[in-house]
Amino acid sequence: MARDILQNWQKKSGERQKLYKQYLQRADKNTVLKQLPDLHEEAFSKVDCLQCANCCKNYSPRFKTPDIKRISKHVKMRESDFIEAYLKVDEEGDYVANSLPCPFLGPDNYCRIYDQRPSDCHRFPYTDEDVIIKRQALTLKNSSFCPITYYVLEKLIENTK
Repeated sequence: MARDILQNWQKKSGERQKLYKQYLQRADKNTVLKQLPDLHEEAFSKVDCLQCANCCKNYSPRFKTPDIKRISKHVKMRESDFIEAYLKVDEEGDYVANSLPCPFLGPDNYCRIYDQRPSDCHRFPYTDEDVIIKRQALTLKNSSFCPITYYVLEKLIENTK
């Protein structure tokens, strides 16, 4: 069953954006939140992020001040040097990676700073927290490139039938 859901998932996600938007706008938050832990775990058991890494290849997390402090210390750089070497300020005023794919993504899709990664990376794809409902535009965007977000949305919709 899961294989069927994930087959051609990017194409299907593109076709179902309007449906996802309608679902997220109408969904009962408490009902969704109750389902998320199991669906999140199920999705991660079906999808190997190391085979994908779309998030790291195409988008940057925000690097918040605590992230910058922690990561710069880990890579043995002064914060200002770390910012200059790896980051830029985006249109929303947040620090983000200055290049794509992420400069910390290895050719094997492993993150070179995984244990110190930004909190956005640690939390991504937010399929186990209320962000999935609260930040609907982000959820829709994520469903277009993250098979886990797609999977969770499909299962949520399936469970309402």
